[in-house]
Amino acid sequence: MRLLKALLTVSIIGVGAALTGCAATGLTEDALAITKAEAQATITHLSKTEPEFDGLVQSSHAWAVFPGEFNGIWAFLGGGGSDGLVYDKSGEVIGYSRHARINIGLGYFGEYSDFVIFFPTEESLESFQQGGWSFGGEIGAGILGLGASGMASYTENVIFVSDPRASGGIGAFFTINNFSYNDIETALNSN
Repeated sequence: MRLLKALLTVSIIGVGAALTGCAATGLTEDALAITKAEAQATITHLSKTEPEFDGLVQSSHAWAVFPGEFNGIWAFLGGGGSDGLVYDKSGEVIGYSRHARINIGLGYFGEYSDFVIFFPTEESLESFQQGGWSFGGEIGAGILGLGASGMASYTENVIFVSDPRASGGIGAFFTINNFSYNDIETALNSN
C-alpha cells in the first residue's frame, strides 16, 4: 500500500511538473491556420447543436475554443490536453492557449471532444489570460463511440459548453487544469 501511494504521489508530481512547462508559445503560421479551421468547424457545429451557444457568443466578453481534445482516466490517474484560440466579442482571434489536465478518480474512460469556454466579463478573461491552475470534476460514460459527460469548474467564473465526438468506458474524477495563454502575436513570434 505504501508503494502504491508513493507511485501515485510521484506520478502526480511528475505530471504536474510537466504540465507547468506547457506554455502557449511556438505557434507557426501553418499551425495557426489549421487550428483556426478546426475552431471554426467547432463553432459552426456547436451553433447548430447547442441551443444556448449563439446566445452565449452574443452575451460574452470573449470565448476560447478548444477543438479535438482527448482526455480520460485509466484506473486512478489520467489526463489530456489540447490547443485553442481565444476570440474577442467581435470574433477576432486575440490569443492562443494550451490546456493540460490531470484526472484523479476512478474508472476507465476516454473521450475526444470539443469545448468552448465563455468569459462573461473582462475580469474573467483577464484571470484566464494570467494562466494557472484550476480545479473541477467530471463524470463520463460512453459505449461504441456514443457517450456523454458533465464537467464542472470549482474555481473559475466561466461557462463551459462541450460536445463529445467519441467516448468509451465509464469514470468519475476530479480534474486539475492548467491553461496557459499568450496574445496571438507573441505566440507567433516565439517560434
